[in-house]
Amino acid sequence: MRLHLLEHDPIDLSDTNITKWAQAKGYPVAQTYLCNNEKLPPMDDFDWLMIMGGSPHAWEENSLPWLAPEKEFIVKALDRNKMIFGLCFGAQLLAETLGGTVFQNDQEEIGWREVTLTPEGGNSFLFRDIPGRFVSFHWHSDHFSLPSGCTRLAYSEPTPNQAFVMEGKPIAALQFHPEYTRKMVAHFTREWGHEWQTGPFVAGKEAVLAQTEAIPDTYWLVAALLDNMERKFVRKK
Repeated sequence: MRLHLLEHDPIDLSDTNITKWAQAKGYPVAQTYLCNNEKLPPMDDFDWLMIMGGSPHAWEENSLPWLAPEKEFIVKALDRNKMIFGLCFGAQLLAETLGGTVFQNDQEEIGWREVTLTPEGGNSFLFRDIPGRFVSFHWHSDHFSLPSGCTRLAYSEPTPNQAFVMEGKPIAALQFHPEYTRKMVAHFTREWGHEWQTGPFVAGKEAVLAQTEAIPDTYWLVAALLDNMERKFVRKK
């Protein structure tokens, strides 16, 4: 199982909960930093595409020369029936590619916040053995409409579509960030937390740092999600 991650910010993202999971499984991981104008991989070079988060907006094709080609690449991956996992900005791109609309959300959502499963989410393969309510890290100001043919699996108070899957396609998308380790959250908070404008769904820098110290583990969630996708879509030889 060869994983390929599409990255959108020029920072080192080689040590995340996803790469830890892949290492534990013995799966090779490649990354393309589109923000650095790196070349997209051939379709035959990977089995599982992961469209990662990032600071861009999905409508910035005019200022980001790599964004339109990435969207075309996602369409090709869907046509090839590749496994795809979209996270935050990646979920927004996947939703748009499937016919949804990306827009600025009414509220920013930043910090450790609860996600609640819908009844469909509770019965979904994706959230097998995951509680109906759990806490994950969030950092987004944009959101998306649910594409036709997709099933909403989770929500939070300010964000209606926290997770979705599509019938007949080996894909899943999440608006939240289970790939973030506690170390990543602490680093991002120290570097950029001063820019967060505290609001109804935005914790301040010091609050996030304190919550990050108190969170016992973040790996379990992404491990469960990826195990569930693997169990559903990967044929064992």
